[in-house]
Amino acid sequence: MAGLKNFVRVETDRLGHTTWVLLDEQGIPVPAFSYFCEKNWDYAFATQKRYAEVVAGFLDYLVEAKAFGASSAPSKRHLNEVIDTYPVILRDGTRVVCARVSASLQQSPENKWLADVCHALERKPIAANSFSNTLAAINRFLRLSESLAVEAFERAKLLGLEHQDSYSSLIAALSGADRLSAAEKRNMRMNSVLGSVMRFRGEGLTRPRRLVNPSEPIQTDLRNPDFPLDYVLPLASAATSWRDRALWLLLAASGIRVSEALNLQWSDIDIQNQRIYVLDPLGRRLGGDLTVQEQARFKGREVSMTYLIQPFRQAFFQALEQYVKTEYVPPRNKSEGDYVFQYVEPGLRGKPYVGASDAALNKSFKAACERASVPQPNVGKKHWTLHSLRHLYGVYMVNDFPVDPEKGLFGLELAEVQVLMGHKSISSTRIYARKKRRSIERRLAQADQYLLGLREDQLLAIPRDPDGDRRD
Repeated sequence: MAGLKNFVRVETDRLGHTTWVLLDEQGIPVPAFSYFCEKNWDYAFATQKRYAEVVAGFLDYLVEAKAFGASSAPSKRHLNEVIDTYPVILRDGTRVVCARVSASLQQSPENKWLADVCHALERKPIAANSFSNTLAAINRFLRLSESLAVEAFERAKLLGLEHQDSYSSLIAALSGADRLSAAEKRNMRMNSVLGSVMRFRGEGLTRPRRLVNPSEPIQTDLRNPDFPLDYVLPLASAATSWRDRALWLLLAASGIRVSEALNLQWSDIDIQNQRIYVLDPLGRRLGGDLTVQEQARFKGREVSMTYLIQPFRQAFFQALEQYVKTEYVPPRNKSEGDYVFQYVEPGLRGKPYVGASDAALNKSFKAACERASVPQPNVGKKHWTLHSLRHLYGVYMVNDFPVDPEKGLFGLELAEVQVLMGHKSISSTRIYARKKRRSIERRLAQADQYLLGLREDQLLAIPRDPDGDRRD
């Protein structure tokens, strides 16, 4: 959890229970936070601690956004914007949100508050599997705060403070109340603001679009974004074995599935013409020995043809040559099959690598990503997996494959990419191969120039985004 800017969270003891208080810059505790922590005493200690951390961070954000703790009431519109934006900050982190908002301030100056907040706070994106319990903590806090707001309104009526049953009118009335101490006014003001979030919204925070729980079905697969094209060769150089280097280059060059690569036989490779053929293992002599799970993982590629993009094609065959010379062990008998990729680790060397677990495969891959200083995607820490190389291939073939560069034609049709990626249904291709914003802008700019009457040789292509424009 990132450090707090406007508060200090202190662990304490109350009635024999370990709990927490949140102290502001004057050392005054926030009553709503203390009330929330006490209401969680029936939960497991780890849950209590996690909820306290989450809500402390949420309140820190509200203060920075001038939606909580201020002497004047925030407008209903501003409070709504602040609440609605927080899940996006949780998803993307403050650096990404700040860059996005700062770039559009001229068109949307009303968002300056958000740019200021993101400049002031340092929040990294949270993991997808932490999102549900994070929102659960915040929404529980808002629901409990609603009861505190009701108490604030009722007490104001008992004290004869005139207001119109709204948090803004109550805060205005509190400013002129002489019978309340400054601390009492402050507490009633804060409680009324927090509780009013639920009163006029009717709901708490919800999961933002494009972030899903790993156990849920997905359409846009954010768990496997496309690997940055410019880092494929540095990644390969960071491999600790020729086998890994060859495997990763093959995945990037061909876009085949990991399971397809591990099932490759030497007869599937045309070294002289630098071609790879992916055949359904069910059609092989040993295909009947596959488990149901292994059969499902293959997903029934209907076309054996693959296309290897340069320069990864050449780099793959060079790595393959070194792998054969230094690491590959010819099988001792036919029962072991004729698999291309083998274990090179001591104790397993020479055995088919097709039995390697996803965890083991991705562990070495992620370690190499760190050694190669591959920038992490915006959706989570250590998020690259081998499958992201397949996404790279799909996105490249749809957006950037040079069909006719002189005429500004880049990218194959989805139906063509469907064949190359081995999909039965084109709907699967749409998930993997996404039209990127820069590609669309490039085509629109060319169309605009054409409509303005420019000659074909005068049409200018929009330059490619230097960071790869991984976000759609």
